[in-house]
Amino acid sequence: MFGFGVLKLNGIILPKLSDLYVKEDYRGNGIGSGLISYREKLAKDLGYSEIFVSVDPIENPKMIKLIGKHEYEPISEPYLKKAIFYNDDGTTYNKTYTRIDLRKLLN
Repeated sequence: MFGFGVLKLNGIILPKLSDLYVKEDYRGNGIGSGLISYREKLAKDLGYSEIFVSVDPIENPKMIKLIGKHEYEPISEPYLKKAIFYNDDGTTYNKTYTRIDLRKLLN
């Protein structure tokens, strides 16, 4: 397995690209673009005319660059989000991070 990604079909903003990941050794080979394109095709085949993604522009500038190549446009200003994260040992910690929402129209 080189990577994975999710197409969320429930929630407030749908459909939504989520949890896109490519193993570090395989980055820069078009795998991320392939994962995005395939999920866009799935969304279009399901009858959606647009697709969304939320990204942390501070901690993940490479994803901002990648989705920019796929013609995603910002639909929000950066905002703060709070979440609870889980460690491998089951303990939790709170984290505040920045997000920006983007959208692409599916042709």
